[in-house]
Amino acid sequence: MLDFRRLRLLTLFASLGTVTAVARTARLTPSAVSQQLARLEREVGMTLLQRSGRQLALTEAGRLLVDHAERIFAEVERTETALSQLRHGGVGQLRLATLPSISRRVVPRALARFAEAGLPVEIGLREVEAHESLPALQRGEIELALVDQYDPLPALTIPGIDLVALFSELMYLVVPAGSSLARPQLELADCADQRWITCQQGTFCHTAIMSVCAAAGFHPDIAHTSNDFAVIQAMVEAGLGISLVPQVAIALTRYDIQCVAPAGPPIRRRLSAAVRSASRHRPALRRLVEAFTAVAAELHPHPEPAFSGVIRAEELSRRVEEGQQATAFTGSTKLVGVGTLCSCR
Repeated sequence: MLDFRRLRLLTLFASLGTVTAVARTARLTPSAVSQQLARLEREVGMTLLQRSGRQLALTEAGRLLVDHAERIFAEVERTETALSQLRHGGVGQLRLATLPSISRRVVPRALARFAEAGLPVEIGLREVEAHESLPALQRGEIELALVDQYDPLPALTIPGIDLVALFSELMYLVVPAGSSLARPQLELADCADQRWITCQQGTFCHTAIMSVCAAAGFHPDIAHTSNDFAVIQAMVEAGLGISLVPQVAIALTRYDIQCVAPAGPPIRRRLSAAVRSASRHRPALRRLVEAFTAVAAELHPHPEPAFSGVIRAEELSRRVEEGQQATAFTGSTKLVGVGTLCSCR
């Protein structure tokens, strides 16, 4: 009989490509992963991994087993759901990981809309950055993760994970009030000698800021890091540095700072709901995803940005609250329109 946990490790290897990456995601040592995969091979009676140069690769049997794994996982998900409802007297459970920057604006309204359906479901909520919530989703520790992606980083493609587009928004360079950088047609290269404040290393936001600065020809001098955009804006107001901040995060605060749209292609953050492919048909989970897409469409209905150049944060906040600023994302083969479900395999 196939061991479910070992099969999950094999599918993680198919998506991540190395035993080390699987170990990091599964919170195991590389040696433990190798041992579990070897035991799976003995259970199957066939070779699932083979050396290709200095790297391991799936054999034909390994690829066949991975291809069938999603149906196996789906059956297990349905069984676990039924058992959970029986264990809790008919009350199901969903575990949600959200980003701190959208918890205040989006999450409460979506949960309230979900509650209107009257489903007997308890929702557990925690705030986790996407680089941590996606592995937790793969491990089965949560059922839904709200995740962010940034230009110019490539779109996420994670086998076994489906992404539902919610909305996209512009990223603005935030600078202290009265700064000489607060001018139209500012080139990002003009900020090469500035001190920067970014999200912590490892987050998608940090990686994106490093990428756009590198494209502008410089490595940013990072003075401070925080995963709380409100803290970042407070530091900017205090003159401790500059940063790139998404517009929704600006709308939730009232700091005396200015927002600049740098010259060149707009930098955007794209928000999505991520679920395991095997669990996407669960009625309660689908209802929860629908609640998020509905709230996203209500809060961010307009397709075009309202301005370019320089604007005070207070004015940008007013425009965002009036629904004049955020954009519905339609520019990727992986996240297609608001609320479109697609599998990334």
